[in-house]
Amino acid sequence: MASSSRLPVGSLLSAARPGFHSVTIAAQTCQCRSFSRSSIAERAMRGMPQTMSVKQPAQPSMKTRGKEMSKSEMPQDLGLLPGTFVRPLWRDMPSIFQLPRERMQLEWLWIKQAFQNFLGILAYSKWLNKGLPLRLRERRQVACELYERMYTAYAEGDVATLRKICCTGLANSLTSRITNRPKDERVTWTLNKYNRTPATFLTGVRVLADRATQIPEIPKSGVRQVVLRITSRQSTGKVKLPTNKRGVVDETAVEAQDAAPAKQRDCTEYIVLQKLMWFGEEQEWRIWGHATPTTVEDLESPFFAPGLSLSDRMEAMKAMMEGKR
Repeated sequence: MASSSRLPVGSLLSAARPGFHSVTIAAQTCQCRSFSRSSIAERAMRGMPQTMSVKQPAQPSMKTRGKEMSKSEMPQDLGLLPGTFVRPLWRDMPSIFQLPRERMQLEWLWIKQAFQNFLGILAYSKWLNKGLPLRLRERRQVACELYERMYTAYAEGDVATLRKICCTGLANSLTSRITNRPKDERVTWTLNKYNRTPATFLTGVRVLADRATQIPEIPKSGVRQVVLRITSRQSTGKVKLPTNKRGVVDETAVEAQDAAPAKQRDCTEYIVLQKLMWFGEEQEWRIWGHATPTTVEDLESPFFAPGLSLSDRMEAMKAMMEGKR
């Protein structure tokens, strides 16, 4: 899917014809009575206030509302861009011998989207927003920096840092977990190393998708998202803090408290970086959250299904969102 795509009474008539002739005759026989009653009702209604339809004030457009927003009010969590292909690990790909058709679909989709995404980044940076840097070299460096800061802040309970470097949804989720921790518990996290596996081209961090698109109805505004696979070895642990007789944590005795041995584990994560632009002003990189690899079942989605035109995809997506499918 190309990265530069933009996010997209009649009157009622009575059919009571039977008995029409008899109704007409009855109306003629009592015409005088009906007229006198209507005249009295008309004179009585003259002194009553009339119901007037009030025209509703016009609602401000998205462009106007966007200009009136402050930086703190602007939305950050726009969701993962539809149709983002996240390549699975080699061991999770369908077998070329057992499922050759599905395997070739994934491989072709990977090649096609890599080409389309690069063209989309060029159009977004050099045509739609002239003079915007491509930022190809800084993607992995920024991802590593924010990745370590996020987990360190989460372990230390640093909510301010999480809200600064994470999008709203992820920041709220991590903050909720911090709030639900026992008061006498401290979490530790250490990044031992990046695992330089073939899945990351022996670097530990590999860019899988880089997409950008303009935000409809808001000029000079857009979003760029980068999906990266990060393989690392981490150590996590929990420390039980001593408490006094009142149940209050004794911070002075923290150093003397023995901690349980930290657990090491190898992790493979799919981190999504996001950079927003509002009215020509770029914001800092943030971590949107975690993505999941694209599966064979996802190929049936209108985002990836082959043989569909753009209009067909839009109609299928609309029907799916409305719950028709």
